[in-house]
Amino acid sequence: MFLVFLLFSTLFLAAGSFAISQAQSPPQNVYALEIQGLTWDKSTLKILLTPPQNNESWWNPIYVNSTLRAVGQWNDAITYFASHYADYAYLSNLKLEPTVSAYNESGFDIYLNWTQSNLAGSSDEVGLSTLTSENNAIVGCTINLSTHTHHGQPIIDGDMQNIALHELGHIFGLGHSNDTSDVMFPDIALLGSGKSISTLDMFGLATTFAWMTNQFNFYPVRDWLRTDPAVLPSNIQYSYLPVSSQNSRPNTLQNNTIVQYLILVFELFLHPIILAPTLTLIIFGIVIVLIARLRNRRTSKAGS
Repeated sequence: MFLVFLLFSTLFLAAGSFAISQAQSPPQNVYALEIQGLTWDKSTLKILLTPPQNNESWWNPIYVNSTLRAVGQWNDAITYFASHYADYAYLSNLKLEPTVSAYNESGFDIYLNWTQSNLAGSSDEVGLSTLTSENNAIVGCTINLSTHTHHGQPIIDGDMQNIALHELGHIFGLGHSNDTSDVMFPDIALLGSGKSISTLDMFGLATTFAWMTNQFNFYPVRDWLRTDPAVLPSNIQYSYLPVSSQNSRPNTLQNNTIVQYLILVFELFLHPIILAPTLTLIIFGIVIVLIARLRNRRTSKAGS
């Protein structure tokens, strides 16, 4: 029993929830999403993805595709929401335009890169977005994504897509959701299923880009863009928006949760911290069993 407890305790620590940014507490018992009080003054946001150069040993080129699918998911969700909710049709003009380059070029609104280690001095932060603003208008953004957990485990393709989805939500001026299954919830369970953007996320987006209705003068932003949580109105049901086939999480062995858990268990057993005490306990158990059998044999002979 102790071995089972030790295994699952370590497994929980290694593959459990990892923070993707700092959280606050929105209202409870409602679907709510924090609003940062910041927005862009443009509807087309150009994002540059810069993979590491020099063939770094920790780098997996598949992460570029993971992140591009996340960008595509946001564009899919925006298009779907704008076409199905007439009050927010103005969002149809909003889109992300991704470019992949080995060099850090100028002229982009958002710069996204990857690093091997965890971020912001945290032991479990795997994604971080930094916004630059002037008078509550966003003028630039940097996104950093970690390729490994603090245990040194590489993040799988599907998890990278989920993490990128969350961080891209922040670049729109969105904060955190109070619903644990929402893509904007501050924690992510690694080796989990693929995330989908919700109607709550899109309502938050409609709030931060309300200036597109031409009902507001853009400046001063603080006069019309609220900073209290956006609560999903009663006429919009909380649901997940469809994902196109090209942006769906691939059905591969790397994205198979069961396979990844088995691999993780095997790797954990091979880790010196786990392997040494486990072998010690196994040897100790074998010795106890052998001694017990030897005593039983002696008792049997004495009785005969």
